[in-house]
Amino acid sequence: MKIPGDFLFYLSMHRECNERLLVRAKEIPENDLEVSLDRDDIRIKKMVRDVLGEVHRMRAFVRLSTCCDLVLFGYLKPRHRIAEYICDHLARRNAGIIVVLGNGSESWACLCRGSRVWRDHGSGLNQTLERLKAALPDDAVACKPGPDPETLWQAYYDSQYCPERKNLLAYHKNMPRRDQEAAGLRLVQNKKNVTLDDFFVSSLSSAGEHNES
Repeated sequence: MKIPGDFLFYLSMHRECNERLLVRAKEIPENDLEVSLDRDDIRIKKMVRDVLGEVHRMRAFVRLSTCCDLVLFGYLKPRHRIAEYICDHLARRNAGIIVVLGNGSESWACLCRGSRVWRDHGSGLNQTLERLKAALPDDAVACKPGPDPETLWQAYYDSQYCPERKNLLAYHKNMPRRDQEAAGLRLVQNKKNVTLDDFFVSSLSSAGEHNES
């Protein structure tokens, strides 16, 4: 994974980043950082790549659900300080909708509308969702009926299922268990006919385990 030009931004989000490392990182261009054998530089490269990897996986695997017409939410408990960045990314893809990510202890909310961005960092995910529901008008809280979710889920799953392409070794290498847990995923393997109820039961079980921890 090539070190990007704005690697300082990603380094700053690493859970072990400190002022000394940031000062050191500012002194070296990214091209020199790629080939440097200095102990600090090697550590900086690894930290940047760790953050880039987690950002890539969370952007791809965090699943958003509908709370109401104006709110989407998802489970997120990252190892590094990337939650606000991921929330911003998803909110920009859903302009005009409040996106809330979080877990049992903290949450991040973002709303992008035009050139303006609103952000909030609060308590647990459930508490933040309840606070939003109380603050929104009644007509916004009531979700409008849409297509049958069971049909949509089965159509999506069937379209993605391809046993000939299945490579669990590669999957677990690129999406280790800790990242599945960080995104709230509980994938059902080796089953073609997975229902939406199966998915919900698995998700609720996963969320319960996270809240207990």
